[in-house]
Amino acid sequence: MPILSVVVPEIKTDSFDWTCSDESPARHSLIFRGLVPVLHAGSARASHEESTEEALYFALQHAKTKGLCKEGDSVVALHRVGTASVIKIVTVK
Repeated sequence: MPILSVVVPEIKTDSFDWTCSDESPARHSLIFRGLVPVLHAGSARASHEESTEEALYFALQHAKTKGLCKEGDSVVALHRVGTASVIKIVTVK
């Protein structure tokens, strides 16, 4: 059973320099068999809840494209809201 790990990099800037964080956790997860890292751009204007839903939708579409799941499958999604961990069981549409 493959596990999809969606990483949303945080882009920081001052007036002249751009930096992108959180790419290395995605890269480091490549060493684990069955863990599939995916980078998602996210949205700077979305709220935390909206960006979480966007990332989940992106992950499900990516998994369907790669043949990891199909419509009607149940998927377990884990994410954080603030400091709390949340588990959702989602049906792929």
